[in-house]
Amino acid sequence: MDAATRKAKLQDLKSNQNNQAMTGIPLRYKGTTRTEIVWRIPLDFLIYNKYNGRIGSVVLSYEKQNGDLNPEADSDREIIEKFLYESKVDRNKTTMDSLLKNGQQKYGIVTADGIIIDGNRRAMLLNRLYHKHQELGYSYAEVEKCQYFLAIILPDDAEVRDIQQLETIYQMGEDEKLDYNPIEKYLKCKQLKGSGFTERQIAEFMSEKEGQIKEWLAILSLMEEYLQEYGYEGIYTRLEKTEGPFVDLRNYLDSYAKKGANVRNVDWNYTDSDISDLKLVCFDYIRARYEGKEFRDIAKTGKDGSIFFFKELWEDFLKQHQEKTPQDEESVEELRQRCPGEDLSLLLKQRDNTWVEQAKGQLKGNLNRFSRRLEDRRDANKPADLIERALSALKSVDCEQDSFFEDPRIAEMVKEINKITWDMKKILDRR
Repeated sequence: MDAATRKAKLQDLKSNQNNQAMTGIPLRYKGTTRTEIVWRIPLDFLIYNKYNGRIGSVVLSYEKQNGDLNPEADSDREIIEKFLYESKVDRNKTTMDSLLKNGQQKYGIVTADGIIIDGNRRAMLLNRLYHKHQELGYSYAEVEKCQYFLAIILPDDAEVRDIQQLETIYQMGEDEKLDYNPIEKYLKCKQLKGSGFTERQIAEFMSEKEGQIKEWLAILSLMEEYLQEYGYEGIYTRLEKTEGPFVDLRNYLDSYAKKGANVRNVDWNYTDSDISDLKLVCFDYIRARYEGKEFRDIAKTGKDGSIFFFKELWEDFLKQHQEKTPQDEESVEELRQRCPGEDLSLLLKQRDNTWVEQAKGQLKGNLNRFSRRLEDRRDANKPADLIERALSALKSVDCEQDSFFEDPRIAEMVKEINKITWDMKKILDRR
């Protein structure tokens, strides 16, 4: 059913008061609060909003790889329904049970030509219950009520900006936004910014502070740099479970660029090029799904500092990283050409997994070694602690191992250790 037909059907529906489900419903619209009617609308008169805030990242990623989705086409509608259902399977099962037992408790909002602005997930579940009731084991009598969607129908004068504002307010401005994939809020900010809304307006729509919106836009910009680095531009699904490290990295890079008080303990005069190197190294660790203390040891700012704080540590760490971290065996384009008929999302996930499997030993080993060296630098004013750690490490060495005799570095290091301890003894004897 095309837009003109849907619009005519909805207009005709509004001429019959028997189709009214509720009256006197307040709706914030074009800067005022209106009183609206909630209508009982056949689901066949409606189509999904494919850029719904719940699945925006998945749809954008899909379209980047496969072309635009058309919600009016049955095959594409099924894809959108699949995305909506898989976005929160457990939550959807619970909501389906509620819809079946209690009916639709929360009304939605649709445009004059039948695009669902708020309530895509509920409409999908009603469709699922009604059209697949036999497959799900329900009788027609049990699901008969599920063929209707309760919603406010917007006036004809609703423009794209009005629709986007309403969608944001009623989806991501409410408590339910906690149920959304973290990446969706970043993409929603970008979409609204691209439509001409200011950070202040977006903040009002999303019940956030203006500074938070600016921060989210900056974090998304960093995320998009990351995607470009690996040839994944526009494929936002590759950002799954990476929000925390990007939030941290954005703060670190900003602090280093501004050279504020929280980096005053850095012991060298780094440049913008050095900050860029730091960013690319951190991208590799984010790709390997590092987070927490291990990730922060690379770049964090503040009193305790990080590997980047110390010129000697950082340059050695960077050199080891650049020399030993493997490169991808195939570019994304080469992967497309070799597997033209396969799902690119799955191929890219496999590509990442292959790279991580090859790189994880080097990444982990290099970070562990330099994290220990970082601890030693932090404890430079605690000689007893450092010597105790060194003594414990030396006592743990198995001198019977063949590698103890075969590795030529060991003899050199033993000489260096002997020299250092002899110098320490002389210093102590002088006191």
